Amino acid sequence: MKVVDLHCDTLMALSKARQSGIEKTFGRNDLHVDLFKLKKGDYLLQCFAAFTDAKNSPSSPLIETLQEIDIFHEIMKVYASDMAPVYCFSDIERNREEGKISALLTIEDGGVTAGDLSVLRMMHQLGVRMITLTWNYENPIGYPATDFEKSATGSFRGLKEQGLAFLSEMENLGIMVDVSHLSDEGFYDVARHARKPFLASHSDSRSLSSHPRNLTDHMLKVLAEKGGIVGMNYCLTFLDEDRDRLRQRGAAETVADHIEHVRKVAGIDVIALGSDFDGIEETLDLADASKMHLLVDALERRGFSTGDMDKIFSQNALRFFREIL
Repeated sequence: MKVVDLHCDTLMALSKARQSGIEKTFGRNDLHVDLFKLKKGDYLLQCFAAFTDAKNSPSSPLIETLQEIDIFHEIMKVYASDMAPVYCFSDIERNREEGKISALLTIEDGGVTAGDLSVLRMMHQLGVRMITLTWNYENPIGYPATDFEKSATGSFRGLKEQGLAFLSEMENLGIMVDVSHLSDEGFYDVARHARKPFLASHSDSRSLSSHPRNLTDHMLKVLAEKGGIVGMNYCLTFLDEDRDRLRQRGAAETVADHIEHVRKVAGIDVIALGSDFDGIEETLDLADASKMHLLVDALERRGFSTGDMDKIFSQNALRFFREIL
């Protein structure tokens, strides 16, 4: 079963290791994602996020992001016989024909651009093709999904004026708009103003786990209506608030719960995968990128057809990429 994963934080993990004096080879390492594990997991495409915690950056968020982008291009050069970058949809098709895994560069937290459209355009030139508009902090684009409360002024906090300009320019450039981490009102601002489909790269169902990073049933329906996709996140906090039950049943089975629920409320065509590997600590049975067969098994036990699983594991994401890239 070919796999497309919409989000991992492996670039951050590699960069942190390098800064601490430990050089990890991408070919094979102790992280959730490396070339060996991607091959074993039968990956068609992995999205690699350049991410930094803006409030705790030892240098500057922009410098850290550029360092991670540099690592991405270094990986593409060193492992060119096995992986190749994606800048447009035809790259995915060519890479598949050449037997290579595709790698798509993203940014988690558009705030590293300071909301500056010229910086956004430079990120596009560096190969960025998806941006998560916010992380866990307010930035010049908008507000994060940290709670369900109103601001001190009594109004809900969504996209800022500069965020609307950012959204428009991303669509002009062909950069995918990612609403994971964005506030609820920000989600609806994107839904109201976006001219093209958008995605939530690594989120789950709030009906099954009430974390604010997850999407409500109504949000899932809106995402589907707009032609978007949601990547199922393997983070335990997003999967089940009952940690004992989660440990007993396993991550694969619980991710399957979310997939089944999303299919019921919004349809099969909105579902994709967004592991959050190397951005999460404990993963239980979905230990790394080589273990995707466990999720296949969990869905097969529930009666999902091969066609439906193909959509979840790769085809829905590819349809989305084809329209935006």
